[in-house]
Amino acid sequence: MGEMSFSGGVYQSLPSQSYCDDTVFSQERTRIFRRSWHLIGHSTDIANFGDYVVEEIDGISVIVIRGQDGEIRAFYNVCVHRGHELLQGSGCTKKMTCPYHAWTYDTTGQLRAAPNAASFPGFEKEKYKLRSVRVELFFGLILVNLDDAAQPLASLAESALPEISEYAPNLPHYRRADRTDRLAQANWKVVAENFNECYHCAVVHKTLTAGVVDPDQYRTRGFDYGIRHASPARPDSQKSYSYVADPEARTDKFLTWWFFPLFALQVYPGGIVNTYRWKPLIVNRTKIEVDWWLPDSEPNAVEREIIHQHRTTTFAEDGPIVDSVQRGLETGAIGAGALVVDDACSSQSEHPIMAFTALYQGAMDIPAP
Repeated sequence: MGEMSFSGGVYQSLPSQSYCDDTVFSQERTRIFRRSWHLIGHSTDIANFGDYVVEEIDGISVIVIRGQDGEIRAFYNVCVHRGHELLQGSGCTKKMTCPYHAWTYDTTGQLRAAPNAASFPGFEKEKYKLRSVRVELFFGLILVNLDDAAQPLASLAESALPEISEYAPNLPHYRRADRTDRLAQANWKVVAENFNECYHCAVVHKTLTAGVVDPDQYRTRGFDYGIRHASPARPDSQKSYSYVADPEARTDKFLTWWFFPLFALQVYPGGIVNTYRWKPLIVNRTKIEVDWWLPDSEPNAVEREIIHQHRTTTFAEDGPIVDSVQRGLETGAIGAGALVVDDACSSQSEHPIMAFTALYQGAMDIPAP
């Protein structure tokens, strides 16, 4: 597919029912969430042997753990004996012992001990191993996928890799510095569409458009992997925080790569990096997590500025918007919304929602209109 192209005109959004219907949400869980790459965190979160984190992927508990050999592996958080969960939360352990019958696994997932094993005729520990989950590192970010046959993200997003390498070259070594989160009272598609279109930016995000991005030059384009956002930084006389926009150091742009369906990587002017992760919980509830990845776990003065600004403006401003849209869709007052697209595919155009719809319909096996 490569880069998507759209002609100016008036189109329709997905039917309002698709944002509100439990049956549709159930189909999305099978066809999208359990076949997609999910952001877990960063390799520096589990830097040492035995460090682990347990995360839920569409209601399925997954362990991500660093082994003695330095490799990061992922497993279903399920003891193969009787199905009890092995670990909770995060921490460090050299072995995983089931709280039910004390079957014990090493960090490769191999069973190493079971009480009274020597007394069980025919029992062979080698036959019992935790079921693995696909895991990949993407510029140091840990991604997992419940689909063993899924295309590697680095392959799917190949066209984005050079630019990410250029504008976030040190991301593989960064550390978690801060988090902002919120439980949106909205369907995940409402949240994703709002994140990707900037038709609302001049109305809702006045700090962003006045002091961070240039609305006249802000551009979004759809690709196989998702949607790319780009804008030059504001000049010194207009910028809303104290970054240095240096073209040679590649700190002079605002860039976002949204990876269908549930995470994004952003670089703010000044070379300051964050990620978004969306967690669909039920049809009209979505957890949103924004993590900032910086050279040190303690932000410097400029980094604190943008983290605070983002939390109190752009992120906070989107909250009531998506919740209100969800309430409106649930009334049934509209069958489908209007999508307005200009020929230039400018920031005042909703072509990013067209790109989202194309990716969504492809994943759901819905024929394009």
